[in-house]
Amino acid sequence: MSIRTERLGIAVWVALVSIGALLAFVARVAGPLPGDLPLARFLQDLPLPGGGSGALLSNADRMVWLLLVVALAGTLLRRRWSDALFIFLASFTAVLVGLALKLVVARPRPSAELVRVYDPSQSYSFPSITAFFSVVLLGAIVYLIWRTQLPHSVLSVAVGTSSVLILVLGLSRVYVGEHWATDVLGGWLFGAAWLLVLVRLRQHFILRRGWM
Repeated sequence: MSIRTERLGIAVWVALVSIGALLAFVARVAGPLPGDLPLARFLQDLPLPGGGSGALLSNADRMVWLLLVVALAGTLLRRRWSDALFIFLASFTAVLVGLALKLVVARPRPSAELVRVYDPSQSYSFPSITAFFSVVLLGAIVYLIWRTQLPHSVLSVAVGTSSVLILVLGLSRVYVGEHWATDVLGGWLFGAAWLLVLVRLRQHFILRRGWM
């Protein structure tokens, strides 16, 4: 990695953490921030096909766990042991870091008096674990695809598909009333920052030492 690329990575990481920390500070023990309530009501007013759309979207976060199983199975079947370990550790630590941030910020979930809540939860709201986890997991998968030097078309499809999934999963949390939009944004920001840390650690402890 060139010095210029490394400095750019550090600058991006600092920006992500700084914006995320500011958002967490503002959201701490707070209700909806400016823009949260209008966006939640706008999404919930969208006409979605099927009468059970709310119940279906309330379980959309389980798709991420399915992707984790598929990714682990794929890397293990190909005997890409270090890749499987990276995906597992990235996913495990993402959950731990996300839960720790929830305890620090302690923001309450959206209230049923303000928006429709399909599946009430007593846990804290900021950041969205689904948003955080999806960025880390899908980002890790895209990174590994890039490292294997597959055709550019494969990488493009992976980036495009992952971006759409991250967006849809995040918005689904707002639609079902589990999170405010700023919870999802916080999950994306901190998830991206944590992904950069994981990638840097992998480059240091695996790539440089030849553990492939």
